Amino acid sequence: MTEETPTGTFQKGSDLLPEGYQPPDPREKIKVVGVRARDAARPVYHLMDGLCLRVGDKVVTESAAGEAEWGEVVESPRVLEARYVPGPLGKVLRRASEEEVNRVARAVSLEARAKALCLEKIKEFDLPMRLIDVKYAFSNQKATFFFSAEGRVDFRRLVRALAEQLSVRVEMRQMGARDEAGMIGGCGDCGRQYCCSTFLKAFDPISVRMAKDQNLSLNPSKLSGGCGRLKCCLRFEHSHYLAVKKTLPACKKKVGGCNCGATVIRQDLLKEEITLALETGDRLTVHSSQLTRLPTGQFALKTPMEVPVAAAKGRPGGRE
Repeated sequence: MTEETPTGTFQKGSDLLPEGYQPPDPREKIKVVGVRARDAARPVYHLMDGLCLRVGDKVVTESAAGEAEWGEVVESPRVLEARYVPGPLGKVLRRASEEEVNRVARAVSLEARAKALCLEKIKEFDLPMRLIDVKYAFSNQKATFFFSAEGRVDFRRLVRALAEQLSVRVEMRQMGARDEAGMIGGCGDCGRQYCCSTFLKAFDPISVRMAKDQNLSLNPSKLSGGCGRLKCCLRFEHSHYLAVKKTLPACKKKVGGCNCGATVIRQDLLKEEITLALETGDRLTVHSSQLTRLPTGQFALKTPMEVPVAAAKGRPGGRE
């Protein structure tokens, strides 16, 4: 789980805190650094007491559960109050030595062998699952197999076969569609890398209502991301669209400040503009800064506008 704080996003540890854990004084200042593990797309904050680190450094970390991991510093160190820490954080033990970097390189070759073996066994046992990736722990004594499946899978025979042939502890981890897309990565319709594999640090609930609030076409092919679910950007852009909507009148609403009738026929939330249809048949584009909201809730032009009545003659929808 993750939790948003005024200074960033922190990854929560287990719901069962380590035995003897004592939360720090909420006003205590602690120094943390963002470290991305080898098998993760997003960074997690770690304590860095007494170390001088910068972005790009390869480090050895210890998780809140006491497991050693290898990672890379991807966010500059920062100081924050302990009250923003939702639970025990891992800590950076030291910079990685050349031997430890080589150990990670060996793990990559072991992962390729383990992946090929697992695919072979899945086919042999005819299991309804799809292997996504394999990651070895820093100690090279544990291998985690990430897979996706429609439902629950009985993989006990698979685990026994893998543990016997690889001589490591085997862990199977089922991934959801969003987690799978974040792990594999890719490009979205916008041409940029998936948000979930770059900067997005939590998967919040997303609904079709958010697409309606953003005046988007409710076409499933347009609203779905690479994972087949609703696009994550619908969520983190939603608050901006709601804020802009409060500054603009809705479609089909009347706008005052004009000597002829003016009705909203279009909203452009990105430009924060509306298009008005005047009774004269003209079209007028107005920015939100040119509008004011009256005590009655109706919108009006800040600068009153007069349209010559004669200009309406002979135009469709105009006054005679």
